[in-house]
Amino acid sequence: MSQHTVVDDPAWRASIERLDVCNSMTVWLTDTEAHRDVAIEAHADPLVRRRVSSHVTLVGRANMEFQEGGRTEVSTDRALMFRMGDRSATFVLPAGMRYSSVGYELDAERMNHLFDGTVPDALRGLLDPPGTTTRFVEVPADRRMRGLARSLGDTGLHGPLRILMLEGVVLQLLAAQAAAAGYQAPAERQGGLSGHDRDAVYAARDLLVADMRRPPGLAQLAAAVGLSEKRLNAGFRRAFDRSVFEVLRDERLEHARIVLLAEDVSLKEVAFRVGYNHPNNFIRAFSKRFGAPPRQYLNSRNRQIPLDH
Repeated sequence: MSQHTVVDDPAWRASIERLDVCNSMTVWLTDTEAHRDVAIEAHADPLVRRRVSSHVTLVGRANMEFQEGGRTEVSTDRALMFRMGDRSATFVLPAGMRYSSVGYELDAERMNHLFDGTVPDALRGLLDPPGTTTRFVEVPADRRMRGLARSLGDTGLHGPLRILMLEGVVLQLLAAQAAAAGYQAPAERQGGLSGHDRDAVYAARDLLVADMRRPPGLAQLAAAVGLSEKRLNAGFRRAFDRSVFEVLRDERLEHARIVLLAEDVSLKEVAFRVGYNHPNNFIRAFSKRFGAPPRQYLNSRNRQIPLDH
């Protein structure tokens, strides 16, 4: 299925084509020219959060800003791969800039299957279950990568043949990006995680969130995976950009948010389920994480919380 949007107004000129190649893959072809500074906001719907996205720039440059914090520039020599969290991201085009790019979205589960356990360390975080924070990786882009990206918009084919061509080229592009990310890994690993430590950190994360009501303490967790407490906390910061406690807190609050959206449950009960003995502590933590107390958050989504009992 193809959707083609054309814009021509005082702010910018744009041609944006979306091609749904299959259930697990979408291709985007974008050609724009900004007459003044333009900000394009992208929201993270459930489908996008299940996917890894990539942008390869053919002409120009643009900035991408993430609402949770963080900013990067995409240009002809720097491709971007990212996994959306639960907040929006914004593309910023400077006035006078012509920007052309090719992007794709690929289901993370399929991507993991394609790598068959050989995912470069730099990309591993993109394949984790979707979380609340956007994760992104900058990948060096060379002439070969740009050539593959350019061919997605110039296949000369139509119908099923074009679909076959698009899917094949996206997989080649993914392979080129993974290779580029892999070549970065040795320099990035200096003073970082060994393969053994990385496996231990991911095992510790699984143990940590298995029972959020009664999680293991740091010493118990470190002993269970064969690392020192200091090494475990450093490993969490390396792998997830958060401490052990911060990972547990964020997982608790994300689980609570999902439960509140899906079930008729009181604040007291959901707080207890995720390990908060005092509802007021849960409300404060929820407000800080999601920008509003639970009742206000759900009312904005037309969901009501039953009276506590």
